Amino acid sequence: MVRLNVNGNLETFESSKYKNFGELLDEIVKKYKGMVLKEVKINDKDVPINRIDELRDAILDEDLEIRVQFVPLQEFFISTLADVVDYISNIEKLLEKVSSNVLVGESEGFNNIKDLAEGISAMENLRVNSIKMTGYAPSDFENNIDEKKITEILTDFVTALETRDLIELSDLLEEKIPLVLEYYRNYFMNVLNVLKQNN
Repeated sequence: MVRLNVNGNLETFESSKYKNFGELLDEIVKKYKGMVLKEVKINDKDVPINRIDELRDAILDEDLEIRVQFVPLQEFFISTLADVVDYISNIEKLLEKVSSNVLVGESEGFNNIKDLAEGISAMENLRVNSIKMTGYAPSDFENNIDEKKITEILTDFVTALETRDLIELSDLLEEKIPLVLEYYRNYFMNVLNVLKQNN
């Protein structure tokens, strides 16, 4: 028997009831429409949400325990914003070291820059989604950082990455990327405060 626990509701069924994991997940998602999938555990092992699609074709085994948690969109969004604000603080602490690694041409520095570029891209996606979901744009909050300036810095950053201009990358990491991170943190903190007040 497969044991399925969705938000504390336990049910058991024969593994043959579903063709694969994807079919089971689709049925669960229908029941929790309007909510966001926050956590999946299979036999007490966390499955990253961004890897769920890789499991869609997996055949269900007997003696399988699946735990799934859905949360309201607002709760998920608040949690995500809080995580991103923490992430920004952690990145800021590493910028000087990454800048030094890049300047001396260490591969670790380039790997860190690649991670940073992906992180900034994810922050921009979150910013766009935040505006859509909440209706609050960065201009709705007091912010002494000009959006055009952020766009210029990010354009320079991409150019320096493409041309592998080590000196420019190092300067950007130390002097201008902190401004970009501060811009995103200010916006996300403001949205987070509004959501918490309205929650």
